[in-house]
Amino acid sequence: MYRLKNESILLVLISLLVSGCAGYNKILKNPDPEKRYSAGLEFYNNKKYSKSTPLFESLNAVYDGQPRGDTVAFYIAKGYYIMSDYYSAESALERFTRTFGRSNFAEEAYYMRAVNLHRMSSRASLDQSNTIDAITAFDVFNTKFPNSELGKDRDYLGELKGRLEEKSYMAAKLYFQIEDYKAAIVALRNSIREFPHSKYNEEQSFLMLKASYIYAKKSIRKMQPERYIATIDEYYNFVSEYPDSKYKAEAETMYSESLLFTQRRGIDLSNELNIKQ
Repeated sequence: MYRLKNESILLVLISLLVSGCAGYNKILKNPDPEKRYSAGLEFYNNKKYSKSTPLFESLNAVYDGQPRGDTVAFYIAKGYYIMSDYYSAESALERFTRTFGRSNFAEEAYYMRAVNLHRMSSRASLDQSNTIDAITAFDVFNTKFPNSELGKDRDYLGELKGRLEEKSYMAAKLYFQIEDYKAAIVALRNSIREFPHSKYNEEQSFLMLKASYIYAKKSIRKMQPERYIATIDEYYNFVSEYPDSKYKAEAETMYSESLLFTQRRGIDLSNELNIKQ
């Protein structure tokens, strides 16, 4: 008896679901765009975005170039945005901002596009093309709406630039880890130039010194003088920038060994310290 009762309830629920789907499909296929628009608004206002968005999509061409065109396009974009359909949202928001730049919805649309690209941005170890696009989108938004209150509670740009900073650091450090010391020196120097206030710069400066030292040590005999001199130069740069560094003891050891090499060769460092790798 209990089992039959449960089966009956299930059949009723299935019947209601089928009936509901049939009713929605009937609305979606209704030839009257006004009725589809009204139904779309009702679903949207009730936060049923999976139902409102297809209805507005069906009206996109109908209202294109008409007063309701921006409203339909915006509700499509915002529906995808709220449902976290990032790629559909990006496509819809890009179209909206390109087509309806003066709409009353424009400020929110530009902001949503930037945030949506931020959501699409990958962690630092992966491709950062969406991060770059998101930074551009936030720059555009801030330029167009400098007094906007949207996003004031969160530093999206700082987060995005932090990912690029970390990506640059990881890529430069990788050369050191795979023992391509010449490439590491170049990559580390470029990373510091690109992000002069990075939290990774002390470590990167130290790795430049260490890479220079190992590169000199592993070099053929005739190239060693020039490269040890370059190591001493890197040491001076490092200690002047980070006099109390946690890496200071190891830096001192590499400096002492490099200095000893030049002294044994009778090299006058006062004339040589401008030599680079």
